[in-house]
Amino acid sequence: MKICLVGKPKIVGPDGKPRPVPGQQSWAVLARLLQAKRPLSRRELASDVFPNTEDPLGALRWCLASLRRATGAETLQGDPIQLNLPEGTSVDVWNLSDAGCDAPDCGSFLEGVEPVASAEFSTWLMIEREHIAGKIYERLRRDSIKSLSVGDIDRALDLAMQAVKCRPLDESAHIILVKCLAASGSIASAVAHVDATEKEFLRETGERPSNALRAAARKTIADAPEGVPKGAVVDSLIKSGVAAVSAGAVDAGLDCLRRAAADAEALGDEHLAASALQELGSALVHAVRGFDDEGAIVLRRAADIAARIGSSKIAANALCEMGYIETMAGRRPSAAAYLGEAMTFIDDDAESQARVHAFTGFNLVDWGQVELGLLHFEQSLEFARSAGNRRREIWSLGIGAWGNICAGRPQVARDWLTNCLSLCDDTRWLAFRPWPVALLAETRLMLHEPGNAVQGDLEEALALSNQLGDPCWQAATARALGLVHIDTSGLDQADKWMRYARERCCSVTDLYAGLLVAILSSHVDLLQNAGRHRDAADVARDLLSIAAKTHADAHLELAAAAMKSGAPTVTDID
Repeated sequence: MKICLVGKPKIVGPDGKPRPVPGQQSWAVLARLLQAKRPLSRRELASDVFPNTEDPLGALRWCLASLRRATGAETLQGDPIQLNLPEGTSVDVWNLSDAGCDAPDCGSFLEGVEPVASAEFSTWLMIEREHIAGKIYERLRRDSIKSLSVGDIDRALDLAMQAVKCRPLDESAHIILVKCLAASGSIASAVAHVDATEKEFLRETGERPSNALRAAARKTIADAPEGVPKGAVVDSLIKSGVAAVSAGAVDAGLDCLRRAAADAEALGDEHLAASALQELGSALVHAVRGFDDEGAIVLRRAADIAARIGSSKIAANALCEMGYIETMAGRRPSAAAYLGEAMTFIDDDAESQARVHAFTGFNLVDWGQVELGLLHFEQSLEFARSAGNRRREIWSLGIGAWGNICAGRPQVARDWLTNCLSLCDDTRWLAFRPWPVALLAETRLMLHEPGNAVQGDLEEALALSNQLGDPCWQAATARALGLVHIDTSGLDQADKWMRYARERCCSVTDLYAGLLVAILSSHVDLLQNAGRHRDAADVARDLLSIAAKTHADAHLELAAAAMKSGAPTVTDID
Protein backbone atom coordinates (compact mmCIF):
# COMPACT_ATOMS: atom_id res chain seq x y z
CA MET A 1 0.00 0.00 0.00
CA LYS A 2 1.16 3.51 -0.80
CA ILE A 3 0.02 6.62 1.05
CA CYS A 4 0.83 9.80 -0.88
CA LEU A 5 0.39 13.17 0.81
CA VAL A 6 2.51 15.25 -1.58
CA GLY A 7 0.38 16.66 -4.37
CA LYS A 8 -3.25 15.61 -4.48
CA PRO A 9 -3.41 13.04 -1.65
CA LYS A 10 -4.25 9.44 -2.42
CA ILE A 11 -4.03 5.90 -1.07
CA VAL A 12 -3.10 3.17 -3.55
CA GLY A 13 -3.64 -0.48 -2.67
CA PRO A 14 -1.19 -3.32 -3.39
CA ASP A 15 -3.22 -3.99 -6.56
CA GLY A 16 -2.33 -0.53 -7.87
CA LYS A 17 -5.91 0.74 -7.56
CA PRO A 18 -6.76 3.95 -5.62
CA ARG A 19 -8.82 3.58 -2.47
CA PRO A 20 -11.41 6.30 -1.77
CA VAL A 21 -11.11 8.59 1.25
CA PRO A 22 -14.19 10.78 1.72
CA GLY A 23 -13.88 14.42 2.76
CA GLN A 24 -11.07 16.85 3.49
CA GLN A 25 -11.34 16.32 7.24
CA SER A 26 -10.37 12.65 6.83
CA TRP A 27 -7.19 13.63 4.99
CA ALA A 28 -6.47 16.18 7.72
CA VAL A 29 -6.83 13.48 10.40
CA LEU A 30 -4.60 11.02 8.51
CA ALA A 31 -1.90 13.61 7.79
CA ARG A 32 -1.85 14.78 11.41
CA LEU A 33 -1.46 11.21 12.68
CA LEU A 34 1.23 10.27 10.16
CA GLN A 35 3.34 13.35 10.88
CA ALA A 36 2.93 13.43 14.66
CA LYS A 37 6.09 12.81 16.70
CA ARG A 38 4.06 10.77 19.22
CA PRO A 39 0.67 9.00 19.27
CA LEU A 40 -2.16 11.53 19.64
CA SER A 41 -5.13 11.12 21.95
CA ARG A 42 -8.58 11.15 20.43
CA ARG A 43 -9.58 14.22 22.42
CA GLU A 44 -6.64 16.38 21.31
CA LEU A 45 -7.02 15.29 17.66
CA ALA A 46 -10.76 15.97 17.73
CA SER A 47 -10.27 19.46 19.19
CA ASP A 48 -7.64 20.18 16.53
CA VAL A 49 -9.61 19.06 13.47
CA PHE A 50 -13.24 19.51 14.60
CA PRO A 51 -13.27 22.60 16.87
CA ASN A 52 -16.71 23.84 15.75
CA THR A 53 -18.46 20.48 15.51
CA GLU A 54 -21.26 19.66 17.97
CA ASP A 55 -19.86 16.16 18.56
CA PRO A 56 -16.10 16.35 17.73
CA LEU A 57 -15.33 12.86 19.07
CA GLY A 58 -18.16 11.40 17.01
CA ALA A 59 -16.91 13.17 13.89
CA LEU A 60 -13.44 11.79 14.56
CA ARG A 61 -14.81 8.24 14.95
CA TRP A 62 -16.52 8.58 11.56
CA CYS A 63 -13.30 9.79 9.93
CA LEU A 64 -11.23 7.01 11.47
CA ALA A 65 -13.75 4.41 10.30
CA SER A 66 -13.62 5.76 6.73
CA LEU A 67 -9.82 5.75 6.84
CA ARG A 68 -9.78 2.13 8.07
CA ARG A 69 -11.81 1.14 5.01
CA ALA A 70 -8.93 2.49 2.91
CA THR A 71 -5.95 1.40 5.04
CA GLY A 72 -7.08 -1.82 6.75
CA ALA A 73 -9.33 -2.92 9.59
CA GLU A 74 -6.49 -3.06 12.17
CA THR A 75 -5.22 0.48 11.59
CA LEU A 76 -5.84 3.69 13.56
CA GLN A 77 -7.11 2.00 16.73
CA GLY A 78 -6.89 2.80 20.42
CA ASP A 79 -6.50 5.93 22.51
CA PRO A 80 -3.90 7.34 21.97
CA ILE A 81 -4.38 6.34 18.34
CA GLN A 82 -1.86 3.80 17.04
CA LEU A 83 -1.12 3.72 13.30
CA ASN A 84 -0.68 -0.09 12.91
CA LEU A 85 -0.19 0.27 9.16
CA PRO A 86 0.17 -3.00 7.18
CA GLU A 87 3.72 -4.24 6.75
CA GLY A 88 5.33 -2.83 3.63
CA THR A 89 3.21 0.34 3.58
CA SER A 90 5.12 3.29 2.13
CA VAL A 91 4.36 6.89 3.09
CA ASP A 92 5.87 9.39 0.69
CA VAL A 93 6.53 12.13 3.26
CA TRP A 94 8.55 9.68 5.38
CA ASN A 95 11.02 8.98 2.57
CA LEU A 96 11.70 12.40 1.08
CA SER A 97 15.36 12.40 2.12
CA ASP A 98 15.99 8.71 1.39
CA ALA A 99 18.58 8.42 -1.38
CA GLY A 100 17.28 4.94 -2.18
CA CYS A 101 13.92 6.34 -3.31
CA ASP A 102 13.16 8.20 -6.50
CA ALA A 103 13.26 11.98 -6.24
CA PRO A 104 9.75 13.22 -5.35
CA ASP A 105 7.57 15.10 -7.78
CA CYS A 106 7.17 18.75 -6.99
CA GLY A 107 3.86 19.34 -5.26
CA SER A 108 2.56 20.81 -2.05
CA PHE A 109 1.68 18.85 1.08
CA LEU A 110 -2.06 17.94 1.04
CA GLU A 111 -2.54 19.86 -2.20
CA GLY A 112 -6.12 21.11 -2.49
CA VAL A 113 -6.98 20.12 1.08
CA GLU A 114 -8.07 23.11 3.19
CA PRO A 115 -10.07 21.68 6.10
CA VAL A 116 -12.20 23.82 8.37
CA ALA A 117 -10.20 23.27 11.55
CA SER A 118 -8.73 25.05 14.58
CA ALA A 119 -6.23 27.88 14.38
CA GLU A 120 -3.67 25.50 15.91
CA PHE A 121 -4.23 22.98 13.12
CA SER A 122 -4.00 25.70 10.46
CA THR A 123 -0.67 26.80 11.91
CA TRP A 124 0.54 23.17 12.02
CA LEU A 125 -0.48 22.68 8.39
CA MET A 126 1.28 25.89 7.33
CA ILE A 127 4.49 24.78 9.08
CA GLU A 128 4.25 21.23 7.72
CA ARG A 129 3.80 22.50 4.17
CA GLU A 130 6.94 24.60 4.49
CA HIS A 131 8.84 21.66 6.00
CA ILE A 132 7.79 19.29 3.23
CA ALA A 133 8.41 21.85 0.49
CA GLY A 134 11.89 22.43 1.89
CA LYS A 135 12.67 18.70 1.95
CA ILE A 136 11.42 18.23 -1.62
CA TYR A 137 13.45 21.16 -2.87
CA GLU A 138 16.57 19.96 -1.05
CA ARG A 139 16.21 16.48 -2.56
CA LEU A 140 15.64 17.79 -6.09
CA ARG A 141 18.59 20.16 -5.78
CA ARG A 142 20.93 17.49 -4.37
CA ASP A 143 19.96 14.89 -6.98
CA SER A 144 20.19 17.34 -9.90
CA ILE A 145 23.71 18.38 -8.83
CA LYS A 146 24.71 14.73 -8.49
CA SER A 147 23.27 13.85 -11.92
CA LEU A 148 25.02 16.81 -13.49
CA SER A 149 28.28 15.73 -11.88
CA VAL A 150 28.14 12.19 -13.30
CA GLY A 151 27.08 13.37 -16.75
CA ASP A 152 23.42 12.29 -16.66
CA ILE A 153 22.34 15.60 -18.19
CA ASP A 154 18.78 14.57 -19.11
CA ARG A 155 17.96 13.56 -15.53
CA ALA A 156 19.74 16.63 -14.15
CA LEU A 157 17.64 18.84 -16.43
CA ASP A 158 14.39 17.14 -15.41
CA LEU A 159 15.15 17.47 -11.69
CA ALA A 160 16.36 21.07 -12.06
CA MET A 161 13.14 22.02 -13.86
CA GLN A 162 11.10 20.46 -11.07
CA ALA A 163 13.13 22.40 -8.50
CA VAL A 164 12.38 25.65 -10.36
CA LYS A 165 8.70 24.72 -10.32
CA CYS A 166 8.96 24.25 -6.53
CA ARG A 167 10.76 27.55 -5.94
CA PRO A 168 10.05 29.83 -8.94
CA LEU A 169 11.54 32.88 -7.21
CA ASP A 170 14.58 31.09 -5.77
CA GLU A 171 17.63 32.20 -7.71
CA SER A 172 19.55 29.09 -6.66
CA ALA A 173 17.13 26.82 -8.50
CA HIS A 174 17.44 28.84 -11.70
CA ILE A 175 21.26 28.87 -11.53
CA ILE A 176 21.37 25.08 -11.39
CA LEU A 177 18.90 24.81 -14.28
CA VAL A 178 21.01 27.23 -16.35
CA LYS A 179 24.13 25.16 -15.62
CA CYS A 180 22.26 22.03 -16.75
CA LEU A 181 21.17 23.73 -19.97
CA ALA A 182 24.73 24.90 -20.63
CA ALA A 183 26.09 21.41 -19.90
CA SER A 184 23.65 19.96 -22.44
CA GLY A 185 25.32 22.12 -25.08
CA SER A 186 22.33 24.42 -25.42
CA ILE A 187 23.95 27.74 -24.54
CA ALA A 188 21.20 29.59 -26.44
CA SER A 189 18.54 27.94 -24.24
CA ALA A 190 20.55 28.79 -21.12
CA VAL A 191 20.78 32.45 -22.12
CA ALA A 192 17.09 32.53 -23.07
CA HIS A 193 16.18 31.15 -19.63
CA VAL A 194 18.34 33.80 -17.97
CA ASP A 195 16.56 36.54 -19.96
CA ALA A 196 13.13 35.16 -19.08
CA THR A 197 14.05 34.74 -15.41
CA GLU A 198 15.35 38.30 -15.13
CA LYS A 199 12.05 39.62 -16.53
CA GLU A 200 10.05 37.40 -14.15
CA PHE A 201 12.05 38.53 -11.10
CA LEU A 202 11.64 42.17 -12.11
CA ARG A 203 7.90 41.75 -12.51
CA GLU A 204 7.40 39.80 -9.26
CA THR A 205 9.98 41.35 -6.92
CA GLY A 206 11.04 44.63 -8.54
CA GLU A 207 14.68 43.46 -8.59
CA ARG A 208 16.90 41.57 -11.01
CA PRO A 209 18.67 38.34 -9.96
CA SER A 210 22.36 38.62 -9.09
CA ASN A 211 25.16 38.38 -11.67
CA ALA A 212 25.64 34.72 -10.69
CA LEU A 213 22.61 33.74 -12.80
CA ARG A 214 23.96 35.15 -16.05
CA ALA A 215 27.47 33.92 -15.23
CA ALA A 216 26.12 30.37 -14.96
CA ALA A 217 25.44 30.33 -18.71
CA ARG A 218 29.01 31.05 -19.80
CA LYS A 219 31.85 28.75 -20.88
CA THR A 220 35.55 29.44 -20.29
CA ILE A 221 37.92 27.98 -22.91
CA ALA A 222 41.71 28.41 -22.95
CA ASP A 223 44.60 26.63 -24.67
CA ALA A 224 47.97 25.90 -23.08
CA PRO A 225 51.06 27.76 -24.46
CA GLU A 226 53.21 25.87 -26.96
CA GLY A 227 56.28 24.02 -25.66
CA VAL A 228 55.18 23.75 -22.03
CA PRO A 229 53.88 20.45 -20.58
CA LYS A 230 50.14 20.80 -20.20
CA GLY A 231 50.14 19.30 -16.71
CA ALA A 232 52.64 21.91 -15.53
CA VAL A 233 50.51 24.68 -17.03
CA VAL A 234 47.42 23.41 -15.20
CA ASP A 235 49.29 23.13 -11.89
CA SER A 236 50.59 26.67 -12.36
CA LEU A 237 47.08 27.95 -13.12
CA ILE A 238 45.75 26.34 -9.93
CA LYS A 239 48.46 27.90 -7.78
CA SER A 240 48.09 31.28 -9.50
CA GLY A 241 44.33 31.19 -9.11
CA VAL A 242 44.46 30.35 -5.40
CA ALA A 243 47.07 33.06 -4.80
CA ALA A 244 45.06 35.66 -6.72
CA VAL A 245 41.87 34.88 -4.81
CA SER A 246 43.75 35.03 -1.48
CA ALA A 247 45.21 38.41 -2.48
CA GLY A 248 41.76 39.81 -3.29
CA ALA A 249 42.03 39.65 -7.10
CA VAL A 250 38.94 37.45 -7.22
CA ASP A 251 37.96 37.75 -10.90
CA ALA A 252 41.48 37.01 -12.11
CA GLY A 253 41.80 34.11 -9.68
CA LEU A 254 38.48 32.58 -10.71
CA ASP A 255 39.41 32.83 -14.37
CA CYS A 256 42.70 31.01 -13.69
CA LEU A 257 40.91 28.26 -11.80
CA ARG A 258 38.23 27.89 -14.48
CA ARG A 259 40.91 27.54 -17.14
CA ALA A 260 42.81 25.06 -14.97
CA ALA A 261 39.72 22.89 -14.51
CA ALA A 262 38.86 22.96 -18.23
CA ASP A 263 42.44 22.19 -19.27
CA ALA A 264 42.85 19.38 -16.73
CA GLU A 265 39.67 17.68 -17.91
CA ALA A 266 40.72 18.08 -21.55
CA LEU A 267 44.14 16.62 -20.65
CA GLY A 268 42.50 13.64 -18.91
CA ASP A 269 44.44 14.21 -15.67
CA GLU A 270 41.78 13.43 -13.08
CA HIS A 271 43.90 14.34 -10.06
CA LEU A 272 44.60 17.82 -11.45
CA ALA A 273 40.97 18.16 -12.51
CA ALA A 274 39.71 17.28 -9.01
CA SER A 275 42.22 19.65 -7.41
CA ALA A 276 41.31 22.52 -9.76
CA LEU A 277 37.57 21.96 -9.33
CA GLN A 278 37.86 21.81 -5.53
CA GLU A 279 39.82 25.07 -5.40
CA LEU A 280 37.43 26.70 -7.89
CA GLY A 281 34.38 25.58 -5.94
CA SER A 282 35.83 26.82 -2.64
CA ALA A 283 36.68 30.18 -4.22
CA LEU A 284 33.16 30.55 -5.61
CA VAL A 285 31.74 29.88 -2.15
CA HIS A 286 34.03 32.04 -0.02
CA ALA A 287 35.49 34.74 -2.25
CA VAL A 288 32.50 36.04 -4.21
CA ARG A 289 28.90 36.70 -3.21
CA GLY A 290 26.02 34.89 -4.87
CA PHE A 291 27.97 32.03 -6.48
CA ASP A 292 27.28 29.28 -3.92
CA ASP A 293 25.12 27.31 -6.35
CA GLU A 294 27.71 27.18 -9.10
CA GLY A 295 30.24 26.38 -6.39
CA ALA A 296 28.12 23.42 -5.24
CA ILE A 297 27.98 21.99 -8.76
CA VAL A 298 31.74 22.35 -9.18
CA LEU A 299 32.45 20.84 -5.75
CA ARG A 300 30.20 17.84 -6.40
CA ARG A 301 32.16 17.15 -9.58
CA ALA A 302 35.46 17.48 -7.67
CA ALA A 303 34.26 15.08 -4.95
CA ASP A 304 33.10 12.47 -7.44
CA ILE A 305 36.36 12.53 -9.40
CA ALA A 306 38.46 12.48 -6.22
CA ALA A 307 36.47 9.56 -4.78
CA ARG A 308 36.91 7.59 -8.00
CA ILE A 309 40.70 8.02 -8.08
CA GLY A 310 41.19 7.59 -4.33
CA SER A 311 42.15 11.19 -3.53
CA SER A 312 40.51 11.22 -0.12
CA LYS A 313 41.63 14.66 1.04
CA ILE A 314 40.24 16.43 -2.03
CA ALA A 315 36.98 14.49 -1.74
CA ALA A 316 36.64 15.30 1.96
CA ASN A 317 37.37 19.00 1.48
CA ALA A 318 34.96 19.32 -1.45
CA LEU A 319 32.16 17.58 0.47
CA CYS A 320 32.85 19.71 3.55
CA GLU A 321 32.39 22.85 1.47
CA MET A 322 29.12 21.48 0.12
CA GLY A 323 28.01 20.87 3.71
CA TYR A 324 28.94 24.45 4.54
CA ILE A 325 26.84 25.79 1.62
CA GLU A 326 23.79 23.81 2.74
CA THR A 327 24.30 24.83 6.38
CA MET A 328 24.40 28.52 5.49
CA ALA A 329 21.17 28.15 3.51
CA GLY A 330 19.44 26.18 6.28
CA ARG A 331 19.11 22.97 4.26
CA ARG A 332 19.96 20.85 7.31
CA PRO A 333 19.40 17.25 6.10
CA SER A 334 21.40 17.91 2.94
CA ALA A 335 24.20 19.47 4.98
CA ALA A 336 24.26 16.47 7.30
CA ALA A 337 24.38 14.10 4.31
CA TYR A 338 27.34 15.88 2.69
CA LEU A 339 29.25 16.19 5.97
CA GLY A 340 28.59 12.55 6.82
CA GLU A 341 29.91 11.59 3.39
CA ALA A 342 32.98 13.79 3.96
CA MET A 343 33.67 11.99 7.22
CA THR A 344 34.06 8.70 5.34
CA PHE A 345 37.01 10.12 3.37
CA ILE A 346 38.94 11.53 6.33
CA ASP A 347 41.82 9.47 7.66
CA ASP A 348 44.28 10.97 10.13
CA ASP A 349 44.49 14.44 8.57
CA ALA A 350 43.97 16.83 11.48
CA GLU A 351 43.12 19.84 9.30
CA SER A 352 40.36 17.96 7.47
CA GLN A 353 39.07 16.60 10.79
CA ALA A 354 38.97 20.13 12.21
CA ARG A 355 37.01 21.39 9.21
CA VAL A 356 34.38 18.63 9.06
CA HIS A 357 33.73 18.75 12.81
CA ALA A 358 33.44 22.56 12.72
CA PHE A 359 30.90 22.52 9.89
CA THR A 360 28.99 19.63 11.49
CA GLY A 361 28.75 21.56 14.75
CA PHE A 362 27.65 24.66 12.83
CA ASN A 363 24.82 22.73 11.16
CA LEU A 364 23.67 20.93 14.32
CA VAL A 365 23.54 24.05 16.50
CA ASP A 366 21.30 25.89 14.05
CA TRP A 367 19.23 22.70 13.66
CA GLY A 368 18.47 22.84 17.39
CA GLN A 369 20.76 19.90 18.32
CA VAL A 370 22.92 22.24 20.37
CA GLU A 371 24.64 19.84 22.78
CA LEU A 372 25.71 17.48 20.00
CA GLY A 373 26.85 20.44 17.93
CA LEU A 374 29.03 21.72 20.78
CA LEU A 375 30.73 18.33 21.08
CA HIS A 376 31.73 18.63 17.42
CA PHE A 377 33.06 22.15 17.99
CA GLU A 378 35.21 20.88 20.86
CA GLN A 379 36.58 18.14 18.59
CA SER A 380 37.24 20.71 15.89
CA LEU A 381 39.24 22.83 18.33
CA GLU A 382 41.36 19.83 19.37
CA PHE A 383 42.19 18.96 15.75
CA ALA A 384 42.80 22.59 14.76
CA ARG A 385 45.25 23.05 17.63
CA SER A 386 47.06 19.79 16.89
CA ALA A 387 47.40 20.87 13.24
CA GLY A 388 48.51 24.37 14.20
CA ASN A 389 45.68 25.82 12.09
CA ARG A 390 44.96 29.04 13.95
CA ARG A 391 42.33 30.32 11.53
CA ARG A 392 40.29 27.15 11.93
CA GLU A 393 40.68 27.52 15.72
CA ILE A 394 39.42 31.12 15.49
CA TRP A 395 36.46 30.10 13.34
CA SER A 396 35.46 27.23 15.64
CA LEU A 397 35.75 29.42 18.74
CA GLY A 398 33.68 32.21 17.17
CA ILE A 399 30.93 30.07 15.67
CA GLY A 400 31.02 27.62 18.57
CA ALA A 401 30.36 30.51 20.96
CA TRP A 402 27.05 30.97 19.11
CA GLY A 403 26.21 27.41 20.20
CA ASN A 404 27.09 28.18 23.82
CA ILE A 405 24.79 31.21 23.70
CA CYS A 406 21.98 29.01 22.34
CA ALA A 407 22.70 26.53 25.17
CA GLY A 408 22.30 29.32 27.76
CA ARG A 409 25.97 29.33 28.79
CA PRO A 410 27.01 32.96 28.47
CA GLN A 411 30.10 32.61 30.66
CA VAL A 412 31.49 29.77 28.52
CA ALA A 413 30.61 31.75 25.38
CA ARG A 414 32.41 34.76 26.82
CA ASP A 415 35.57 32.71 27.44
CA TRP A 416 35.51 31.33 23.89
CA LEU A 417 34.94 34.77 22.38
CA THR A 418 37.68 36.43 24.43
CA ASN A 419 40.10 33.75 23.24
CA CYS A 420 38.80 34.14 19.68
CA LEU A 421 39.38 37.91 19.64
CA SER A 422 42.87 37.52 21.10
CA LEU A 423 43.77 35.09 18.30
CA CYS A 424 42.21 37.41 15.70
CA ASP A 425 44.53 40.16 16.89
CA ASP A 426 47.57 37.85 17.02
CA THR A 427 47.01 36.59 13.48
CA ARG A 428 45.72 39.95 12.18
CA TRP A 429 42.58 38.31 10.87
CA LEU A 430 40.56 41.51 11.12
CA ALA A 431 37.99 40.37 8.57
CA PHE A 432 36.55 37.87 11.08
CA ARG A 433 36.56 40.25 14.05
CA PRO A 434 33.01 41.74 13.80
CA TRP A 435 31.36 38.37 14.49
CA PRO A 436 32.95 37.66 17.90
CA VAL A 437 32.53 41.34 18.87
CA ALA A 438 28.77 41.10 18.14
CA LEU A 439 28.40 37.85 20.10
CA LEU A 440 30.52 39.13 22.99
CA ALA A 441 28.13 42.06 23.36
CA GLU A 442 25.20 39.63 23.53
CA THR A 443 26.91 37.49 26.18
CA ARG A 444 27.70 40.55 28.28
CA LEU A 445 24.03 41.54 28.17
CA MET A 446 23.09 37.99 29.21
CA LEU A 447 25.50 38.40 32.15
CA HIS A 448 23.65 41.62 33.09
CA GLU A 449 26.38 44.06 32.18
CA PRO A 450 25.02 47.49 31.17
CA GLY A 451 24.33 47.91 27.45
CA ASN A 452 26.14 51.24 27.13
CA ALA A 453 29.39 49.48 28.17
CA VAL A 454 29.47 47.51 24.90
CA GLN A 455 27.94 49.98 22.45
CA GLY A 456 31.24 51.56 21.43
CA ASP A 457 32.81 48.22 20.50
CA LEU A 458 29.77 47.34 18.40
CA GLU A 459 29.83 50.63 16.53
CA GLU A 460 33.52 50.03 15.66
CA ALA A 461 32.67 46.49 14.52
CA LEU A 462 29.85 47.81 12.34
CA ALA A 463 32.20 50.36 10.78
CA LEU A 464 34.67 47.55 9.98
CA SER A 465 31.82 45.43 8.56
CA ASN A 466 30.86 48.33 6.31
CA GLN A 467 34.45 48.69 5.12
CA LEU A 468 34.59 44.96 4.38
CA GLY A 469 31.22 45.13 2.63
CA ASP A 470 30.12 41.97 4.44
CA PRO A 471 26.30 41.84 4.84
CA CYS A 472 26.51 38.94 7.33
CA TRP A 473 28.78 40.84 9.71
CA GLN A 474 26.72 44.01 9.20
CA ALA A 475 23.57 42.12 10.13
CA ALA A 476 25.17 40.44 13.18
CA THR A 477 26.49 43.71 14.60
CA ALA A 478 23.24 45.56 13.85
CA ARG A 479 21.26 42.86 15.68
CA ALA A 480 23.61 43.18 18.65
CA LEU A 481 23.10 46.97 18.64
CA GLY A 482 19.36 46.32 18.64
CA LEU A 483 19.77 44.09 21.72
CA VAL A 484 21.77 46.84 23.43
CA HIS A 485 19.00 49.36 22.81
CA ILE A 486 16.42 46.90 24.18
CA ASP A 487 18.55 46.70 27.32
CA THR A 488 18.75 50.48 27.62
CA SER A 489 14.97 50.88 26.96
CA GLY A 490 15.48 52.56 23.61
CA LEU A 491 12.77 50.45 21.96
CA ASP A 492 12.29 52.70 18.92
CA GLN A 493 16.00 52.62 18.19
CA ALA A 494 16.10 48.89 18.84
CA ASP A 495 13.30 48.41 16.30
CA LYS A 496 15.26 50.41 13.69
CA TRP A 497 18.42 48.34 14.27
CA MET A 498 16.52 45.05 13.97
CA ARG A 499 14.95 46.18 10.69
CA TYR A 500 18.36 47.26 9.42
CA ALA A 501 19.87 43.92 10.49
CA ARG A 502 17.20 42.06 8.53
CA GLU A 503 17.71 44.29 5.49
CA ARG A 504 21.48 43.69 5.46
CA CYS A 505 21.11 39.93 6.02
CA CYS A 506 18.67 39.65 3.10
CA SER A 507 20.69 41.88 0.75
CA VAL A 508 22.42 38.84 -0.77
CA THR A 509 21.08 35.58 -2.15
CA ASP A 510 23.53 33.36 -0.24
CA LEU A 511 22.51 34.68 3.17
CA TYR A 512 23.12 32.99 6.52
CA ALA A 513 19.69 31.53 7.33
CA GLY A 514 20.46 30.87 11.01
CA LEU A 515 21.31 34.54 11.56
CA LEU A 516 18.13 35.68 9.79
CA VAL A 517 16.06 33.45 12.07
CA ALA A 518 17.82 34.92 15.14
CA ILE A 519 17.19 38.48 13.90
CA LEU A 520 13.48 37.83 13.33
CA SER A 521 13.14 36.04 16.66
CA SER A 522 14.78 38.94 18.53
CA HIS A 523 12.56 41.39 16.64
CA VAL A 524 9.39 39.50 17.60
CA ASP A 525 10.45 39.53 21.26
CA LEU A 526 11.16 43.26 21.08
CA LEU A 527 7.79 44.13 19.52
CA GLN A 528 5.84 41.95 21.95
CA ASN A 529 7.58 43.48 24.95
CA ALA A 530 6.76 46.92 23.56
CA GLY A 531 3.07 45.95 23.37
CA ARG A 532 3.04 46.17 19.56
CA HIS A 533 1.31 42.82 19.07
CA ARG A 534 0.06 43.46 15.53
CA ASP A 535 3.57 44.38 14.36
CA ALA A 536 4.97 41.35 16.21
CA ALA A 537 2.46 39.10 14.42
CA ASP A 538 3.57 40.47 11.03
CA VAL A 539 7.24 39.68 11.75
CA ALA A 540 6.23 36.35 13.30
CA ARG A 541 4.60 35.23 10.03
CA ASP A 542 7.91 35.70 8.27
CA LEU A 543 9.73 33.99 11.15
CA LEU A 544 7.40 31.00 11.04
CA SER A 545 7.86 30.56 7.29
CA ILE A 546 11.64 30.89 7.36
CA ALA A 547 12.08 28.81 10.51
CA ALA A 548 9.98 26.00 9.00
CA LYS A 549 11.91 26.10 5.72
CA THR A 550 15.28 26.01 7.46
CA HIS A 551 14.45 23.44 10.16
CA ALA A 552 14.78 25.99 12.98
CA ASP A 553 11.94 24.33 14.89
CA ALA A 554 12.93 25.82 18.24
CA HIS A 555 11.59 29.20 17.01
CA LEU A 556 8.22 27.95 15.75
CA GLU A 557 6.46 28.12 19.12
CA LEU A 558 7.44 31.79 19.58
CA ALA A 559 6.24 32.62 16.06
CA ALA A 560 2.92 30.80 16.45
CA ALA A 561 2.24 32.43 19.84
CA ALA A 562 3.03 35.91 18.50
CA MET A 563 0.75 35.38 15.51
CA LYS A 564 -2.05 34.28 17.82
CA SER A 565 -1.63 37.25 20.19
CA GLY A 566 -1.62 39.68 17.25
CA ALA A 567 -4.69 38.26 15.52
CA PRO A 568 -7.54 40.78 15.14
CA THR A 569 -10.50 40.36 17.48
CA VAL A 570 -14.17 40.58 16.52
CA THR A 571 -14.25 44.11 18.00
CA ASP A 572 -11.26 45.09 15.85
CA ILE A 573 -13.00 43.82 12.73
CA ASP A 574 -16.23 45.67 13.59
